[in-house]
Amino acid sequence: MKVTIRTIGCRANQADSATLGRCLDPSSVTIVDGFAGADVVVINTCCVTAEAERDCRKMARRALREAPGSRVVLTGCAVTAIENFGKDIEGDVEVRGGGDVPMEELAAWINGKKEIGPDRDIQSFSGAGRSRALLKVQNGCDHHCAYCVVPAARGPERSMPMDEVLDNVDRIASSGYRELVLTGVQMGAWGRDLPHGHSLAKLVEAVADRFDVGRIRLSSLEPWSVGEDLIDVMAGHGRICPHLHIPMQSGDDGILEAMGRGYTSADLVRVIERARAVIPDLAVGTDVLCGFPGETDAAFDNTLALLREIKPFHVHAFPYSSRPGTRAATMSGQQSRQVARERVRVVLGLGEEMFTGFVEGQIGKVREVIVEGRRSGEINGLTDNFIQVALSGGDPSPGALVTGRLTNLPPGEHHRDHHRVVVLLDRQAHVGELS
Repeated sequence: MKVTIRTIGCRANQADSATLGRCLDPSSVTIVDGFAGADVVVINTCCVTAEAERDCRKMARRALREAPGSRVVLTGCAVTAIENFGKDIEGDVEVRGGGDVPMEELAAWINGKKEIGPDRDIQSFSGAGRSRALLKVQNGCDHHCAYCVVPAARGPERSMPMDEVLDNVDRIASSGYRELVLTGVQMGAWGRDLPHGHSLAKLVEAVADRFDVGRIRLSSLEPWSVGEDLIDVMAGHGRICPHLHIPMQSGDDGILEAMGRGYTSADLVRVIERARAVIPDLAVGTDVLCGFPGETDAAFDNTLALLREIKPFHVHAFPYSSRPGTRAATMSGQQSRQVARERVRVVLGLGEEMFTGFVEGQIGKVREVIVEGRRSGEINGLTDNFIQVALSGGDPSPGALVTGRLTNLPPGEHHRDHHRVVVLLDRQAHVGELS
């Protein structure tokens, strides 16, 4: 049986899809890249925005066109959160599992062993086929932000027990991976449902001590999850990447309150200033939700002002889209898509300026890089503080950790100077002097 797995959505979804691939029986199942010739196409869905939901449907229809004899299986968040999702797609489309059902159960069904059950355990991932390994240590969210459908898609918060996490860390290390990414749906909630006073800071410290073959990176953390204990662990442990992605969503306190975020703009500034004070060369990324109901021009100006104050090196901006069943869907002051998209454009433009400023400050510094592979004849990698780079001066294997000096910032999107440095697209810098 040939199986294709496609993923739409976050790192938690990516980890789930990889778990599925790892659990398929290699004696009877071959994982293939394309749709053509596949017997089964699994689409791990996302519903965090209307656009993501549309992308899932488009991918299913494409699979039906390119693999007309295949079974297309929809799973993941959209299946759980949206009633009758996929019923409007003509063709052999099945719905199996969902965002709160283990991928091991879907794998068992594909393997022909049993039907999917109601088990709500969480999944882990050893990283097969990637230079960096993902480990999902937490699932679900109890925060219920006004705009967010994730609690309906992923269910309540639950944590992978510490001993199970460390067992997975050992397995990942023995598999040859040199970067381990800890991820979760609301990862800062790790440990709340466990006995013995576990916390995310204790987990990160234990994993960093255990994963002595490489480095660990933390995926997205909400502002309330980045406490002083976690910052101190990151500052004091040399194997934890100096990189935090902290969604701000808005810089206006009134909008933050309406969103139900549970913090103010000043709270966010304090968290980031505290982290930068003790973690050298820290890269901070963020998310911004544009066009939330009631977001006036003045409120949007406050968002731009906060961005200029916290200076994230990476900004992900997206337009608000009404999600069925959320509080925001019935709020007054709904914005037009045109307004939301224009605000996204402005935020991304500001984000480009801040990215350039951050990388300019890194030029000349030596950084640790994990090699991700080769593209268009050039070797690509990722620094510990999350700058995508092209490497020259050596030929390391994918997955290797090397050190290099950042020596050039691309002067133009399409510029290439093969005599002195190699410059790739997608906002990449050059790394030389490999060791």
